Amino acid sequence: MPNKEIWMQRAFDLALLGSGRVAPNPLVGCVLVNNDRIISEGYHRQYGGPHAEVNAILSCAESVAGATAFVTLEPCSHFGKTPPCADLLIESGIKEVFVANLDPNPLVAGKGIAKLEAAGITCHVGLLADKGEWINRHFFTFHRLHRPYITFKYASSADGFIAGPAGKPVQISSELSAIRVHQMRAEHQGILVGVQTIINDNPSLTTRLVPGTNPLRIVLDPQGRIPADAKVLTDGGETRVLKSTAEILQLEIQSILVEGGANTMERLLEEDLVDEIWKIRSPKNLQEGISEPNLAVKWRAIDYLGDDTWFKGILKPERAGTYSNLK
Repeated sequence: MPNKEIWMQRAFDLALLGSGRVAPNPLVGCVLVNNDRIISEGYHRQYGGPHAEVNAILSCAESVAGATAFVTLEPCSHFGKTPPCADLLIESGIKEVFVANLDPNPLVAGKGIAKLEAAGITCHVGLLADKGEWINRHFFTFHRLHRPYITFKYASSADGFIAGPAGKPVQISSELSAIRVHQMRAEHQGILVGVQTIINDNPSLTTRLVPGTNPLRIVLDPQGRIPADAKVLTDGGETRVLKSTAEILQLEIQSILVEGGANTMERLLEEDLVDEIWKIRSPKNLQEGISEPNLAVKWRAIDYLGDDTWFKGILKPERAGTYSNLK
């Protein structure tokens, strides 16, 4: 089967179409192949909806008996909001299954593969596993480390400032970068800022520029300084105000995007609560203001949006989270 990597890559491409819509479920895609041709495909479209395997099998215009399934994550073996996908694969007559990653959720964790093999289906685990680890890094971190996956994002001017004097808000990045940032918000279950950001900017922290669910707003406020009329407290959306970083680990969410100021980011980095860091560098010069955080990372240019350059921070090994050095 010479094209198996191509077919699994197609399954990953499909899985990513569910970004921002399936959490706390993982991103999953499925491709069905028979006689070296794709006969159907599907992905998990919405939390609570049919899983990728179900969508692929039910949308197929021909029999899937004898086909091979390429699935980005181990098929589930338990009843949740939907029936077990492993059962449907067995009932449909699938003869072989390629899986990128085992599911770390204790409800699955190898049980799906065991059920398939017990029914006589040949299973292969690990095809393009690194790519699977990356696209489901939020889900995997939550189940393996029992904490949210934390991503930092900030914008800086060409001369190294993230805000004007005394924290005065300044539009640094471009509109194209703003759209991507809102997509990042949609892909995380929570968004965290320090209380000083609320005081200075009074942001709404929503996904208004893109389709997707608004994240839980989280404000780190040890001294109880958040203004009573802040947008995050008065606009009807969900907000949690925390007194310490320890409370972050108690939140039952899988991912948090941090858009706080320099102090918040440096504090979380010191406490090793860092998995991924992005910097958006604008060509603008501010000449004065609040300096960007001093982070122990090396920067690698990854992308360009308009005049902005997007850098990914490569953490030192002893400070890095699970997936910090993966793209």
